[in-house]
Amino acid sequence: MFQKDVCNMEWELLGIILAGLASLTHYFFKIPVDFPSPSNLKDNREIRFDILRGFAMIGIVMIHIHSYFQFFHPKDHLVIHSTLFLSNISRFSVPIFILTSAIFLKKKSGYWKSKLNHLVLPYFIFSIFGYLIKYQNYSFSEFTFFFLFGKVFTPFYFVPLLIQFYILFYVLNSVFIRETWNFWILLLSFVINLVSNLGYLDPILPNVYHSISIFNYLFFFVLGISIVQRKSSVQNSNQNTNFILFVFFLVVVVLMILFSYLLEIDFKNHHLFYPIFMMMFVWIHLHNFRPKIAKILSYIGNHSLYIFLLHPFIIHFMHSFDPYIFGGPILGYIITLLLNVGLPVLISSIVQKGKILYQSHHFS
Repeated sequence: MFQKDVCNMEWELLGIILAGLASLTHYFFKIPVDFPSPSNLKDNREIRFDILRGFAMIGIVMIHIHSYFQFFHPKDHLVIHSTLFLSNISRFSVPIFILTSAIFLKKKSGYWKSKLNHLVLPYFIFSIFGYLIKYQNYSFSEFTFFFLFGKVFTPFYFVPLLIQFYILFYVLNSVFIRETWNFWILLLSFVINLVSNLGYLDPILPNVYHSISIFNYLFFFVLGISIVQRKSSVQNSNQNTNFILFVFFLVVVVLMILFSYLLEIDFKNHHLFYPIFMMMFVWIHLHNFRPKIAKILSYIGNHSLYIFLLHPFIIHFMHSFDPYIFGGPILGYIITLLLNVGLPVLISSIVQKGKILYQSHHFS
């Protein structure tokens, strides 16, 4: 455990070094950066951020698939190292999802009603079903504890985490929207996030709170709010930008291979620099996506809540059978991914269409 903590700390420090090199390169070579900005809104919702959410949602599922394969084939080292590599390279997912969640936040009439109906209530219902399915000796106090800290299924921790950010946004909205304070708030959140990532807040915070600590992701949430406040983005990125990002992407991939195949390190979700780099890399190359792929990713991003809530049930039931039954490790991985993303999206689509039909019939 100590070795893994040290390696995670070294990875964070390595991110600081890489970010420093990127900043120096940007400064000396005057390379423009096309940083995301919701300047071209479509119905008040930027579709490119939905594409990022789609990427993030698939990545979150890939993180959990690794543990599924490891459960059945811990000694199949090549397969496990490969799924670990895919898991590690997907570690940008939770920070990016929090960032995009902040981008879509607006303090308006019905703020809490919307959050209760579309997040808290579904989470409560799925937590009840999950608790009844996964556990045997039922206890109201235990369920309450699991519900508050997102422990019915491991991925459920994200909902209490997100609710804390919604509360933070509601309480401090007037502070966040002050343009003159924007830089300093962003800088403060960065320092707090970095201190938390390096483990200095762990002795202060209760152990039970570590998994849902907002300090681990605070910078990404504030960055999302900051992006909304920006009036426009630089639109003149050139070949040098793409080249530098591509070089850094290769460096990251090589490091991921090293950590995954040789050191067997399973990274955490809340590193600072890798998610930012991946967001910019994907953002700059979004125009290269085929329209159908972009539409699919956007659709997944729009139905992400159902993936969060239903995917844990699917992966839980899948622990009853070996993933290799689908035709070996490669096909098994692909089919597992399709099931854990596709089934929740399908159910979400049916529910949404049912709501539309009900509303049209009810008000006609």
